[in-house]
Amino acid sequence: MKDKALISLSFDDGRIDNYNILYPLLKKYNLPATLNITTGFVRGEGRLKRLAPTEPMNVDMVKEMFQDPLVEIASHGYYHLNTKEDILKGQKELLKDLNVEMLTQYGNGFASPGTDLNLDEYQEMKQELNASHLEYVRLSLRYLSYPILKTYLRKASRLLKWPFLYRLAYQDTLMSHVENGILYSIPVLSSIKVSELKAIINEAESTGKVCILMFHSIVEDGKLRDNWDYERTKFTDLCEFLVRERDEQRLDVVTSMDIYQRLK
Repeated sequence: MKDKALISLSFDDGRIDNYNILYPLLKKYNLPATLNITTGFVRGEGRLKRLAPTEPMNVDMVKEMFQDPLVEIASHGYYHLNTKEDILKGQKELLKDLNVEMLTQYGNGFASPGTDLNLDEYQEMKQELNASHLEYVRLSLRYLSYPILKTYLRKASRLLKWPFLYRLAYQDTLMSHVENGILYSIPVLSSIKVSELKAIINEAESTGKVCILMFHSIVEDGKLRDNWDYERTKFTDLCEFLVRERDEQRLDVVTSMDIYQRLK
């Protein structure tokens, strides 16, 4: 029997919209998600004021969401950097704010800021990161074959908005196993249509694979501020689709740590 598709919703930085808009929707639809917190951002560090076109959540909001079984809190650096020092500091200070030894019962997750973590550098720091209970690193896209063609397909899909083209362009990022603790994700920009997201989810369903969708903010319709904002109506449409597919036993919606535990 083919494995059921696993879908994960991943949100970067710790923007206030994640608490005000996203969190109520997650509870309404009973959908798990992973929030990747830039610790210095939610602490109000001045040098991070321009990290996002919005205010951050505060630490109390992060604590509240951390207590909800629907939400996995993962780290996203302290100053939104990919250095070993910043990764470890972001995780250590986040654990201190939450007053816990690990972010989940299995250990800690980390989403690479800007998905710019150099894999050679990661190999050099991996032993020390693992010693801090860092279990997985979430990156962005991957190409398994024909990278030039896939890059062209991505550009074409941004122009044409054809769901089948989006499916072809991003299917290499779907996963059936984890190597070296790396999870891959599909970045969701403001311009992406829900029909395109449904197409890649359908691909995951047909192949029994994993699909991580990387968001940043859910905002009210017509209130877009940058390419990482996604409108509430579109996200609600996606949530309702996920619930229907889940009810039909075609997929499960899980956290990033759940995916790592199932695929490792």
